[in-house]
Amino acid sequence: MVTDDNNILKYLKVLLVEDDVSEREELSRFLKRRVGKLHTAGDGKEGIKVFKKYKPDIIITDLRMPVMDGLEMINKLRKEGFKCSIIVLSALSDSETILKAVDKGIVKYVVKPVDTKKLLFNMKEIASNLFKDKNESIIDDSFILDRQNKQKIEKNIKAKFAYFLKSYTGKGPRNVKAFIKGNSIQIIAESVLTILELSIISNDRNNSLVEYNRRLFYKENKRKLEKEIEKLIGSNVTFENIESDSKNNIDNITLLFS
Repeated sequence: MVTDDNNILKYLKVLLVEDDVSEREELSRFLKRRVGKLHTAGDGKEGIKVFKKYKPDIIITDLRMPVMDGLEMINKLRKEGFKCSIIVLSALSDSETILKAVDKGIVKYVVKPVDTKKLLFNMKEIASNLFKDKNESIIDDSFILDRQNKQKIEKNIKAKFAYFLKSYTGKGPRNVKAFIKGNSIQIIAESVLTILELSIISNDRNNSLVEYNRRLFYKENKRKLEKEIEKLIGSNVTFENIESDSKNNIDNITLLFS
């Protein structure tokens, strides 16, 4: 789990392609402190070689360069089937070339001189989408759960929820499922009704009464459960939705990371 706004970038491999030595060195110093691994190239031809060797997550490239410009490099990589995210750097006066890059599916660009805040914003946005595509959970672009940690925390949430119900109702659920997706946690508990509740719903007209009381129970004790889950994930958690299905003996709880 990552707990720093910029740490989402620590998971990225980045290729910077820039022919101007001073600009490349200055931007390299800035990026090295923020990304997982930075590779550089001085033109598009070299950029293709470096890309194929290291397979970066993002290419940041100037458009106008000798030997091979950024647009030609992008075209060649796309023709070979590479779908790496690309951020182009270009002077505002070079709008025609920017439009050509957009036609190639490049929607991220930063005008020179480089606004580093804009560059970081674009990189974080790309990183968020990359991790979501890999089924890794992103929370406010600040927290990352890889598959292994996600499964471990989901298992702990199931155990904590089962203990919570047993402690406060005297009836532990038969089965609990927990799913972390994006910034939400869904908990589905089966066979949750107490002997008294089961007795009450023997008359179908009482289902709504039992469901109301169960929702009330969660609302009155929600802060206790929120605190227990916060200890597991290291982030604030709040109840979003509570559903009780007495007919099928299931409670469905949704919580949000905040």
